[in-house]
Amino acid sequence: MPLFKVQREALAAIARNRHPGSHVAGGTVINADGFRFSKDIDIFHDLSNDDDRFYRLKATVEMDAKSLSDAGFEVEWKAEHPELYRAVIRKDGETTLLEWVIDSDFRFFEAVRDDVFGYTLHMFDLATNKVLAAASRKEPRDVVDLLHIHRHHFPIAAAIWAAPAKDPGYSPESLIEALKRNAVYRQDDFDRLMSDKAIDAREVSMALKVIFHQAENFVASMPSGYDGLLFLENGAVVQPDPSRLEDYETVAARRQAHWPGSPEIASDMISSKPKT
Repeated sequence: MPLFKVQREALAAIARNRHPGSHVAGGTVINADGFRFSKDIDIFHDLSNDDDRFYRLKATVEMDAKSLSDAGFEVEWKAEHPELYRAVIRKDGETTLLEWVIDSDFRFFEAVRDDVFGYTLHMFDLATNKVLAAASRKEPRDVVDLLHIHRHHFPIAAAIWAAPAKDPGYSPESLIEALKRNAVYRQDDFDRLMSDKAIDAREVSMALKVIFHQAENFVASMPSGYDGLLFLENGAVVQPDPSRLEDYETVAARRQAHWPGSPEIASDMISSKPKT
């Protein structure tokens, strides 16, 4: 797993503080079974509709800071705003960045329990977020992450199809065009990324062209009435066959998302609510 020692120890210190409403997301989670290292750890909080969201975020940050301090970390604050906290943490000569942010609870799945992170955003929500990020900015790490998801989890076309449910400013077609426009990188762009294996710009470019072409064909063949949906087959995320869409289970994004059938998760959510 591509985690720096300082990141692994930091996560061990704060994992017990995570719950379905306070979970780890971003590239660190996407690459838990990959090869790219991330410079930071992102902790998202589903407090967008909570009147006490600023207080609750601050309380969570303070709890994590104490856990880190108790574990021997030095915590240096870089930003302390009501909806964003950022800190550089240090231990044994290593550093990493932690960010705590308030995030929307509009997504496809509820957070999932994880032994290393505590709780994480579901991989499909990570994928749709990454698709939207890669369409809106030029960061070589984004396409590396998209390739990893496509090769090891599910076709990126499935995320491209569903992502406009989170950002109606996009359609699947416009997402593909934006992704193609931004996904032009030189070898030196990838050389600056931290990874445990070399990233070949030519290989990435060729793979992306195939993936985007496949996504264009898929989107063009989809009938109306299924916009923004995720498709499941035997519980797994898939790129559906447009000729037999009735054979799949569909999932729409929504607030509070779709709860896994787990009494442990229900218990964690109850315990995470503020006491009155």
